[in-house]
Amino acid sequence: MKNNQLYILLFGTTLTASILFILNSIRQKKKRKQNEEQKNEYLKCKSLNEFEELAKKLMKSHRFYYYDYKAGEGHTYKACRDYFDKKLRILPRVLIDVNEISLKTNIFGCSYESPIIIAPTTFHCLANIDGEIGTARGATEAQCIYTYNWMYSTKPEDEVLKTNGPKFLHIYLTTPKEILEKIVQEAEIKGYRAIVITCDHPTDRVRDNVLPLFEEASKTIDKELNQSMPMPNMNLPDIIVKQNLSTGSITWANIEWLRKLTKLPLICKGILSPIDANLAIQHGANGIIVSNHGGRQVDTAPPAIECLEDIINVVDGRVEVFIDTGIRSGTDILKALALGARAILIGRPILYGLACGGHNGVKQVLDILKRELIYDMACCGLSSIDEINKNILYKHT
Repeated sequence: MKNNQLYILLFGTTLTASILFILNSIRQKKKRKQNEEQKNEYLKCKSLNEFEELAKKLMKSHRFYYYDYKAGEGHTYKACRDYFDKKLRILPRVLIDVNEISLKTNIFGCSYESPIIIAPTTFHCLANIDGEIGTARGATEAQCIYTYNWMYSTKPEDEVLKTNGPKFLHIYLTTPKEILEKIVQEAEIKGYRAIVITCDHPTDRVRDNVLPLFEEASKTIDKELNQSMPMPNMNLPDIIVKQNLSTGSITWANIEWLRKLTKLPLICKGILSPIDANLAIQHGANGIIVSNHGGRQVDTAPPAIECLEDIINVVDGRVEVFIDTGIRSGTDILKALALGARAILIGRPILYGLACGGHNGVKQVLDILKRELIYDMACCGLSSIDEINKNILYKHT
């Protein structure tokens, strides 16, 4: 009797273990399938807005908030979108041969495959472990220019430069002068095509709003956060502990100083005032990026797209003019080019693409923009970037 009871007990134990093993295997298989589906969910995105929504779903809230942050109530960013959507309307043309459409354009005398440039942005490892290397790979595969943010990159410059494709170098004037001098003098040797200088960053508004969230998250829900925010080029292990990187007053004299250090084109980013556009040229700039910093600096500033024509008029062909902020479709790009921009810079959507699909997500974001631009050019009877002008905008004066 005891043997039978022991047999039953062993059989029951074995059966229970087998059932638990099977159930665990099913759960693991289901989890792997869900992870795989989530990993490829970005392939379903058909627009940049869908990429943003997916990134919001996939990213930890404080990481997404850092990318999405807008000063004040976000009026400046909303005004950019309203201007694109409500003030500028496309006037299609018909029965024009658009069998072959080229996005090739010329910037500072060099030919590029499209008028789309990845804007300088920070801390790409918050989105994906590959960080700026993934972004640069995506840019290369989409044949677009990548702007490398030297100071706030989470991947070392030499690793990012191993990726192919044209690159601009981005710098902050708050970088310690001895470091800034060295990186600017070496930029041309390293293969950069131009230097982008952020001019509209006089305060730490963004960091002062985000830093408390990051400090708390790093202790609780995001233990890996410190490892996601190194500044390797500055030899700083992380930026959560606030660093004092101020170098004193920053003025137009700093642009004159940089002009003497390099033959590369200098592009002043963050210009909205025609007065500042003139000053930029007087102090040695070769290009201007009309930008309100994605609405991250001062709320109720005018939309960059609304300021574009004023800058174009005052510049009068003396330097090349670019634009960023709020561009979310190929239609937006077409409108900006029609108003006189040489090329456009795209920021947040690139980070969302990186968060959703790594370098493949970055490439898809850029491919969506290029495809939409080609579609809209066809509808306007345009075969090349050089043909785009204000005539395609309905009743715009």
